[in-house]
Amino acid sequence: MTTRNRRRTRLSASALLALALATAGVPALTTPAAAAPGAVAKTDRLGMGLVGFDAKVAEAHGYRVVTLPDGSQSSVPADKATAATEGRYVPEHGVLKPGSSMSTNSYGAATGECGSSWVGLDPRGGGRATLTTGMTLVQASGGPWDIHWHVDISDNGGHSTQNYDEYDGYYSGLGLSWAASARTLNLTRGWANATVTWGSFTITEAGWLCYSYSPTTSTTIT
Repeated sequence: MTTRNRRRTRLSASALLALALATAGVPALTTPAAAAPGAVAKTDRLGMGLVGFDAKVAEAHGYRVVTLPDGSQSSVPADKATAATEGRYVPEHGVLKPGSSMSTNSYGAATGECGSSWVGLDPRGGGRATLTTGMTLVQASGGPWDIHWHVDISDNGGHSTQNYDEYDGYYSGLGLSWAASARTLNLTRGWANATVTWGSFTITEAGWLCYSYSPTTSTTIT
């Protein structure tokens, strides 16, 4: 078993569910073209919610997953772990309430417990559009570590999925934000939608499991 596969076996049930999402065909990629006259780029942004923790990833980066006095769980700097369990240190972010499977207090907002995610679709003419997507996380998360991201594309020609998967710190050191490389898609003229799927998530350096609230955008392909 490879290191990559061992990482997958350590994930929570919710994370494993995301990795098991069925994938569809990928639209053909072409060289980016100039924007079509009158074309309108559309971008949507929604938050990201905390669903759990990966203790091994947290420990590898100097954090520890602890249980707070009220039964909540959090990942805190290792040197503050004892104080957190005793109530002398109260983390402001990254707290999962007892009995909860997701921090939904900000569901539907542009910024959630983990930060925000976005997707954009920019018509370029000739039946093409440029797809962009990414996330910006809050400071306490430590930034993205593993990324498992999927964008569903729907247009008059049917449905497909664009997948972005990186493992074991590929984006480490780039700060709190990740933006996928822009992809130019060959689509069918008319309406088109781009949606970050509900199963899209990241494991952060602090061991947070953060899911996108699934932003979606629509435009007209020319």
